[in-house]
This record gives sequence, C-alpha cells and structure tokens, in this order.
Amino acid sequence: SRALRRLRVEQEASLAEDHDDDESSSDEEQNDGGGGGGGFMAMLEEESSSEEESSESDDEEEDEEDQPAVATSNKSKKGQATAKKEQAPVEEEEDLDAILSDMKIQNQITGDEAENNDPSASTSSSTVRSILLSKAHGYDTQDLDLDYALRDLLGGAAVAGNPLFIDDDDIQQQQQLQQQRGRNNRNRGGRNNRRTVAKKYLFGKVKPEWGKPPSFVGGGLGVKELTQDVLEEEEGNKWSVPWPYNESGDGSGEEDDENKEKDAFPNAKWFTFGMSDTYSEINRKYEQMLSNPQAGMQDPNLLAMFVADNPFFAETILQMAMVLYYVNDRGRGSDLLRRCMYLYETALPSSLLPSNNANNAEANNEIFMDINRQPNSGFFACLFRIMQTSGMSGCHPNALAVGRYLLSLDPLRDPMGVLLILDYYALASRRASVALSEEEEDGLELGASFIVDLVESEKITINWEDDLTSRHHKCPLLQLPSWAFSYAMALYRLSRKEESDQALKTALETFPMVLPKLLEMNKVNVQARSFQMDWPTVLPAFNHDLNAANIDEVNTQIEARVARAAGEHLVRIFVERNHKLWKENDVVQWMYSCSEKVVKGDEPQLEKEADSGEGAMSTSTELPSKQLTSTFSPALVRYAQCDPSDYEDRFRTFPPEAIALDPNLVGPALVHDHRRGRFLRGGQARGGGGMMDREMMEDVPADLMEQLRGMLGMAGNEVDLLDPDSPILQLYLQSLLPWAQVEGVRPPR
Repeated sequence: SRALRRLRVEQEASLAEDHDDDESSSDEEQNDGGGGGGGFMAMLEEESSSEEESSESDDEEEDEEDQPAVATSNKSKKGQATAKKEQAPVEEEEDLDAILSDMKIQNQITGDEAENNDPSASTSSSTVRSILLSKAHGYDTQDLDLDYALRDLLGGAAVAGNPLFIDDDDIQQQQQLQQQRGRNNRNRGGRNNRRTVAKKYLFGKVKPEWGKPPSFVGGGLGVKELTQDVLEEEEGNKWSVPWPYNESGDGSGEEDDENKEKDAFPNAKWFTFGMSDTYSEINRKYEQMLSNPQAGMQDPNLLAMFVADNPFFAETILQMAMVLYYVNDRGRGSDLLRRCMYLYETALPSSLLPSNNANNAEANNEIFMDINRQPNSGFFACLFRIMQTSGMSGCHPNALAVGRYLLSLDPLRDPMGVLLILDYYALASRRASVALSEEEEDGLELGASFIVDLVESEKITINWEDDLTSRHHKCPLLQLPSWAFSYAMALYRLSRKEESDQALKTALETFPMVLPKLLEMNKVNVQARSFQMDWPTVLPAFNHDLNAANIDEVNTQIEARVARAAGEHLVRIFVERNHKLWKENDVVQWMYSCSEKVVKGDEPQLEKEADSGEGAMSTSTELPSKQLTSTFSPALVRYAQCDPSDYEDRFRTFPPEAIALDPNLVGPALVHDHRRGRFLRGGQARGGGGMMDREMMEDVPADLMEQLRGMLGMAGNEVDLLDPDSPILQLYLQSLLPWAQVEGVRPPR
C-alpha cells in the first residue's frame, strides 16, 4: 500500500505540474458531482505530509524519553495501522490491479496530451473522437444517464416545483458534509480512516441489488491496450489493425516510412476487454450449453437460472434483458440492461469513457475497439440496445449521446449500423444552446449543428470490403440517403437557406425515390393542384425511379444491382423512421420548391405561369420533365444485412403465453444474493447426468482414454464426474470411490 501511495503521489504531482491551469476546472467538476476527486487529492496531501512526519519521527525514536510527544504520535499511528488491517474491505475501495491499470492507461493518454499541448495544433487538427465526444460540439456526459434524461424529458431537471427536481446546491452541500465527515474520521483515527476512491458511473446510478462486480484478478473483466508487447504474449493471436485503419494517408495500404507520416490515424490506440480465467470458464460453459440441444438453453427459464447463478456474466444478462423487452416487460428489461452496462463500465478506465473535460475530449488521440474480439462484441451490443430502447422511450438526447460514443469506438466500419439512426436522434432531440445575442432567441440547435460539423469535417466515410472479390469500396457520408437529407434539414434549421436549398437539391437528384415515399408516409395530397404546390407536374420525374423495369435496363452489372438493392433497403429504413421530421407545412413547401428547381431548372416555372393568365395551368403539363435515377455507391452494401426492426420505434412483442416465464425464476435473476444456492447443478449445466457423456467419450481416442484412466489409477474403469454442487456429505462419500472424480478438481498425484 505504501508503494501504491507513493506511485499515486508522484502521478498527481506530475499531472499538477503539467496542468496548473486546469485547477479551476477540476474544482468545478467536484462541485458538479465528482466529489470523490477532491477528497482524494486532499487525502493524498495529508498522507504525504504524514509520511514526512513519520520519517522524521523514526529518526528520533532513540530519544523517546526526551521527546514523548513523538513516541505518542508513533503509537497512535501504529494503532491506526492495526485498525486498518483489521477492517473488512468495503465495496467502495478499488482493487489494486484496477487502480494500476487505470493509471497506466491514463499515463499513456496524458503523455500524448503533453506532446500535443500546443493550442494552435489542437485547433488546427481535430479527431473523430473530438467531434463526436467534445462539449464544443454539443456533447454532454449527463445525457448518458437515462434517469437524468427522463427527468429532463418530464421537466424535472429544470422546474424546482416538480417532485422529480434535484437541486445541485443540495447535492454539493451533501458532498461537502461527506468530505468534512471523512476528514474528521481521519483526524480521529477511527475505523473509517481509509482511503477510498468513489467512481462516478456515467450511465446511471448503481442499485444495491446489483452487487459489486469482481475485478479482473477477482474473476471479472478487464481492459488492456493492444500494444505489440501484449500481442506477443497472447498465445496463437493473429490480430492486427483492421482495414481501413491500417490504410496509409494516400490510400495505398502500404506502410513504409514515407506513408507512416501520412497515416489517417497516427495516434490511434486500440483497446480490448480481457476475460479472467473464471470469466472464461463461465463463457465456456455458456457456449457449451448453447451448442448442446439437450441442455435446453432455448428455454428462457433456463436462461434466467443461468443469470441467477452467474450474476456478473454480461452476455446472458443482456440476452435476458432482451427477452423481457420482447414480452413487453420494459421495466425489468431496462433494469437488466443498465445492470449489464454497469458490468462493462466498472471494467473500463475513466480515460476510455466520455468526459466533459475539454482536455480529454480535444486530445489528439483516437481510442478504438475491435468488435471481432470476443469480449468486445457484447459491449457493442449493450450500447446499441441502450441507444435503441432510449430512442423508443422518447429520450432522444440519451440515445444520441450513447450512439455518438458507440460510433467513436469504430467510426469507419460502424459494425452496429449506428449511422442509419444517429441523424434521426440528432434532429429529434431539438436541444438548443444558450443564446449568445438578443437576436438569437432560442439559441443554436445542437443536434443540427452536430450533423453539419460531422459532415463537413469529412472524418467519417463508409467503407466496405467485398469478401468474394477482396475489393475495397469507400464513399463519403453524404452517399448515405439518410445523411444526405438530414444534412439538408440541419442546414434548414440553422437558417442557412442557400446552403440548405443546394443540399436538398443534391439529395433529390442523387436519391429521387425518397421524395415520393416521404410524401406517401406523411399522407400528403399529391393530386391537388394550387398556385403554391403543383405536385402532378413534378412527381413524374421522381416516380420514374420507382419502376424496377426502367432501372434493370440501366443496371446491367451485378455490382450495380447489388448496390441498388442495398440502397433501397437503406431508403426504406430512413423513410420509416424519419418521415415525421418532414411532415411540417413549411418543410413540405420547401421540398416542393427544391424539387421544382430540380425538374424545371433554377427559375420556378410556376411563377411564370401564374403571371401569364388562366391558361397557364394547362400548358404546365406539356413542359418536358427529367427522368431521375438514384445512384448508390457499392460501399452501401456494408449495411445490407442491417435488420429494419432494430430501427423502429417499438419492439415486436410476443404474447405472454408464447414465452412462459416463471416469475419465481425471473425474480432471483434480477437481484444478486450471494447467500442463495445455485439453480443449475453441474450435471444440468452440461445437459446430462453425472456420468460422462457417452458421445463425448466416443470422440476421444481409445488409447488416450486408457492413458487418462491409468494416470488416475482407474485403468479399465469409467470415470464418474461428481457434481460439486451436491450435498457435502454425499459428495465426500462418493469421492472416496476410486472411479469417481469431482468436476473441476484435479485428482491427487
């Protein structure tokens, strides 16, 4: 503990020298809810001063009679140390390995921050992470908390008269009382005289019934950086930086000394979750139960028992949460989903999580994760489900914040298809910033500003690698139909009229099939004709793209047909979810104005006809119109496998009788109780009885099986695996038999 304390003091001292100007911001973060940080610094200062005093007193221990006060202080300190040893570990204390891993990763990231501390360099170069997760682009970590988003949605976060309102002054006062109480306990030398580090969980408040997840050493999850040394230590690992992140700046994909300086992500760091031996063993049993039909893992009641027996295994908790959502039990499903996120967030260091600190967000570092590594896939799926369920609940700011964090982990490949829905959450949130002048009454709309910033930065592209031809396809973000129209809508909301008109005309020319579908979903009367809107003269040019026979004559190549099929799939997803944003009267009028310019030219032909007299309307239909055809990039095939139901505003639930869940089994899965016995015995978890499966024994060679029996001293006999969950007396008596062996226990040599 002394070495750890000195390591922390040195770490904090180095950070204090490099970031003297950030002391005021750290005080503000402490007042906003991170009270554990300030108390931790005060404790470090008191600990360091106490070490100096103890070192001076040790040198003068020989003169105890002349200096009794020093001896008394030494005895009190020894008494405090003895009291500390006798204390039981509490849940708030961080484990040694978690602290060291967090400090190691923090050192790596803050070291790069010091190298790029030049303000001119930070403003000239921006990273994908800085655009997605910086407060300057409208990102707030408070939006990750679903409880806060619900209070904000109901007005409880802003109205003091609301019973859901939480006053920040009361929270700060409680934190100050806790800090003062902690200082008094340290001065008295009581049993609470311990150093604790309270971690602030961004995704919501932790419930006591969830329990405390074990650390990596204790049998849980951990996080490590995929450096060259770590990859060499892993047995049989062939991981390398995936495409397109390993591509050089010129697009050649070759990594020589000249192209290394042109790398698109020179400071990218790859991290991954790591499974401990205990966690890997639980994962192996789970995969074995899935592969064994006799285990009956398809039964949700069996899944609930597995969750109750393994309360800190995130994969099954996520699946159980989705089962509850599909039976329309959203309350308990949301509880399990947040509990699953709590397991991952406990393992993540604070440097990998979003932060409102400008220095953390604007650092010239990209932090990525590869979903193809097994532990990471569950983390990606959990974030996606939180984003999905928050959007269904109407908490669009929460869904937007989670989606932006999920996209920052792998922005070029987008394995979860976040880009197909992220633009909708940005526009539907309708959150405005504080007005900077009297002319701006409502301030700047943050969601629309984020879309414009992300598109104009050109940092994110659509990338797809064809497995059959091994060809790489890439296209800009505006080649997605949803982002082409959302970019125009964002400019329209920001009152940038000329740019919004040009962006919408470009989107209508590139994807003409979207306009008829939007009008149909919004039930716009396209048969009526007036001097303001005359859809019958405009729509024929866009309806031409809906006729499959006309398109097949143009697209003779297989690649073009596959790209068009993928594009139609994306247009269907966009129209189904985003059509409500395009139903306002002013928006419909704006769409007609731009579509008329696309078909008839920049000068509105309708104004000329209105000035010419009564016979103008009859001559308008005789004007030649264009035949527009959609153009889709082959890179869009990357999203061809996305399920449209994942982007709808509700789940397709099953009737309760279709999935007969036993409430006596679901209840224990929701609450962690270490005193409760196991539901699944060892034999049931294997899908059979206590005797080794005959089919498994047939797969083992006879000579190897006979050799194994000889090593156990049971040559010629079958090995009977005993269930370790059996009654202790029964297990002891059965283990005395020479052909019996307890599962998971090595036989004596």
